[in-house]
Amino acid sequence: MYGFQLLRLCDEMTSLGLVLSREHFSRSWCGRGHSYMHDYTRHDGATARVSPKTVERIRIRLAEASALLPEGLRDRVRAYDEAIVRDLRIADLLGRRSTEARCS
Repeated sequence: MYGFQLLRLCDEMTSLGLVLSREHFSRSWCGRGHSYMHDYTRHDGATARVSPKTVERIRIRLAEASALLPEGLRDRVRAYDEAIVRDLRIADLLGRRSTEARCS
């Protein structure tokens, strides 16, 4: 998962009212400091990989939230988790390609 995907997730969750702000998302969902999301808006931050520990924490929080939400929101939150899994696969593929290109 890359920074731009994390920013998109945060913004979508904010629009649904699941988080109050990027700072709230940073602390409550990512388990990081209040400026964590801001780091991804800086130079090269959008293409930086998100740590596996942070991704795991977000996925756990999404699972917890989906268990408490009404069906319509539950489905949307589960779709966020599916998007994270997809984004992780894409990031892994892109990482392998760039490594292969350097080795050639």
